[in-house]
Amino acid sequence: MKAVLRDMGVAFASLLGAAISVNAAQADNLPPERVNGVASYVSGGVSDGEAQRFQAAFKRYPLVVELYEHSGARDEYTADADVRIADRRGATVLEQRADGPFMLVRLPAGDYTVSASLHGHSLPPHKVHVTDSGHAHSVFVFPAEAG
Repeated sequence: MKAVLRDMGVAFASLLGAAISVNAAQADNLPPERVNGVASYVSGGVSDGEAQRFQAAFKRYPLVVELYEHSGARDEYTADADVRIADRRGATVLEQRADGPFMLVRLPAGDYTVSASLHGHSLPPHKVHVTDSGHAHSVFVFPAEAG
């Protein structure tokens, strides 16, 4: 019973945080945050101006996922990568297609596994530890042939 009440409390706190953060995302001229269960997220950053706004917002999100594709001597922004975030038990807490190279995610504190694929090409998953006071960062760089 305690576990059920704890999980309900975590879900409520996450939804409340997401509702408050929607206004913050809009104030930064970012797309509105979308809520998916206990997670909320905003994704984009394709244009240079939008990329700068996303990068300025990194510090306000517990988890930042960056998605690039290797192109010659440098890595380029990519969009349409499928991102999956699972909790420590393996349950999916977020599974969405990114609208750009950045996905800024609000999650309850804990340990998660982040995985990403682009056009069927999957990269090894990353383990991240999300805290209430800091943020985790996960960067995926796909090979050129993935896009």
